[in-house]
Amino acid sequence: MLVLRTGPSRADALDREIRAAMDREGLPGLTLAVVRHGRIVRLGAYGYGNLEWKAKATPDTRFEIASMSKMFTGAAARIMIDEGKLSPEDPISNYFEHLPDAWKGMRVRHLITMSTGLPEDWGSDLIPYDADVTTAYDDASMMKAFTGLKRQAPVGAEFHYSGAGYVMLGFIVSKLSGVPLGRFIEEHLFGPADMKQTSLVDNWAIVPERAQGYRKADGNILKGWYLGQYLHARPDVGIMSTARDMAKWIIALEQGKVVKDPQKLWDGATADSGRPLDYAYGWLTESLLGHRRQIHGGRYRTGFRSVIERLPDDDLTVIVLANCDSAAVDAYALKVIRTYLRDLPDPERESKMPDGNPAETAKMIDALKGILNRKLDENVMTPDALEPVSRAEAAERLKSFKSFSYAGRHTLGDRSFVMHGHRLVDFEILKLEGDADSSFYLAFYRDERGKIAYIAPAM
Repeated sequence: MLVLRTGPSRADALDREIRAAMDREGLPGLTLAVVRHGRIVRLGAYGYGNLEWKAKATPDTRFEIASMSKMFTGAAARIMIDEGKLSPEDPISNYFEHLPDAWKGMRVRHLITMSTGLPEDWGSDLIPYDADVTTAYDDASMMKAFTGLKRQAPVGAEFHYSGAGYVMLGFIVSKLSGVPLGRFIEEHLFGPADMKQTSLVDNWAIVPERAQGYRKADGNILKGWYLGQYLHARPDVGIMSTARDMAKWIIALEQGKVVKDPQKLWDGATADSGRPLDYAYGWLTESLLGHRRQIHGGRYRTGFRSVIERLPDDDLTVIVLANCDSAAVDAYALKVIRTYLRDLPDPERESKMPDGNPAETAKMIDALKGILNRKLDENVMTPDALEPVSRAEAAERLKSFKSFSYAGRHTLGDRSFVMHGHRLVDFEILKLEGDADSSFYLAFYRDERGKIAYIAPAM
């Protein structure tokens, strides 16, 4: 274990907590970085980058960051927009031929905000998850595969997570710049951010301190699945980086060294239908226990997990990289965040405390039961409180939980913030319990009228 720290005095306790959690989880290796007030205040490395050679992880161990790669493709597109070479309103038919009729009206902004209506192709029949995939795709055959995907919604109607849009966005940047996307990103993103240990994945290159990826099967740790070079380095997933370099990335973004106005990356978006999307340029905009949060995670069948969490009002960013595809990276990130934000509510602890207002909790539970029954009382809850999740999807996700109980109540005060156009002033947390001791926490935020205006995970 190696740690650089200039932060809170509880850092040693955090180290012990992380090591203990890794032992329980059987996690091979993990690295992390913390950025606060424009500088790196902590780098941590635990376990092994390679189990066969017992090579210890360091802050410079290179992990595949998987879907966190989308923020680099998104930033590349934003640079082209800032330079006037690309418009969010450009029809994608300006850049691709032989598109399906159903794609008419699809514009660049639909790619950026994941509102194309296309589904995720990772894990589909095109790219099955639990298998090696050696399909020899190229740009043309990849586009042909995308046009065969069954759309889940009309163009521009709603959010559906899909890597296909970011692959097409990468193709567009390459066409407009006249160079491969990897070279554009190296010159315009990695270079200004001083990210010397970051690159696109290359299956055949000799890469110093490259971590081996792992997966778990029947309680055993195995190497991750193999991916052919084209898929491995796709614009939506194909970057390899380090905890230190990802910290440099955030600093460079916040200092305006990469895009002219970095806030554009974190503003979120609205669908053509008026529904909030909460996604743009490779970032999801949401909240964590009363704190605004911009986040993206990654999971790769090659054996990697990653997450980056930026809390703008706290001037805090946490990055966690791990080399096992089942690693609970969000839980590790939360452990780190709690070290720096000591006032962060703890729903697990508060769920064991007396409820000071059972009548209020009963109202929240009734609202939750309404969602389960796919009904929404607009006298109690705003129509967009669940967005970008649909009512049907929310009901499906919640149906495995059998009981609901109080887990905390908090006022935002001068930390109030706006989501979906509603100023949020307080929130209550419910604990949802299901079979096999499974539990989950949801935060119900209320606006100035007392209506539930936003719902988000609370852990």
